[in-house]
Amino acid sequence: MNTGIIRYLRPAAIEGLEIQEVINSNHSFPNHTHGFHSVGLMEKGGCYCRQPGCGSSFVRGGEIALFNPGLVHSGVITDSDTRISYRVFSFDNRLFEKALRDLNEAEVMPEFRSVVTEDKLTSGTLTELNYAASTVKNRLAIDTALARAAAALLTRHCETQSKVPKTMEPAAVRRAREYLHANLSEKVTLEELANATGLSRYHLLRVFRKTTGLPPHSYHMQLRLEYAKRLLRSGLPFAETALQCGFSDQSHFSNTFRRYTGATPSQYTDI
Repeated sequence: MNTGIIRYLRPAAIEGLEIQEVINSNHSFPNHTHGFHSVGLMEKGGCYCRQPGCGSSFVRGGEIALFNPGLVHSGVITDSDTRISYRVFSFDNRLFEKALRDLNEAEVMPEFRSVVTEDKLTSGTLTELNYAASTVKNRLAIDTALARAAAALLTRHCETQSKVPKTMEPAAVRRAREYLHANLSEKVTLEELANATGLSRYHLLRVFRKTTGLPPHSYHMQLRLEYAKRLLRSGLPFAETALQCGFSDQSHFSNTFRRYTGATPSQYTDI
């Protein structure tokens, strides 16, 4: 596995924005989700973006991949000799909500209309934002770049109200989510989770996956890794982060972190 050259940008002037720059990587990602709007800009090469039950799309150089919060997907490179370069922009939900208010749109969480698209104007605004976050010290210039990128994404690629009514989440799944959130450092068993929801193990597995797109153990892993990112950003040492997030040792933590993020913990914190 070659994760390539990886750099993270978290401009202090913009709370809630994270940019991952990746050069010449052949890393493939397993099924996972994000708790925020995430936008991938493919620079060179390409990979398959696969959604369980929905087929796959190929993301080529110059195209954009748009991921709504909670969308289950993977990123797969089928040729071991292929190297891709890309940037991923992660926008905290509060950033998009503020941008919506600035655009005088309805105050509902926006949803991307498609997963893969080609749009030179939006790509250009994202590139400008990347440049401003990495080199510009002027707060007004950074704010301007963010506003332009957010406006392009929201007006050209988003619906501010879903056309399809949301399916009400079963109460048992809600209780299961809450239990997993409350036990990030624990090795939760399926029996424990079933007892917390009042369902049989097999019924719980069916309704949980149907609702979230992931089995409980994968969903729990996503929560633990997001918690780990917060701890790492706060400056907590790797070994303590691994322990607090329920990993058996630092090596297990590092390998799992890299599998799902494409970066090692040290690359993630090397700002």
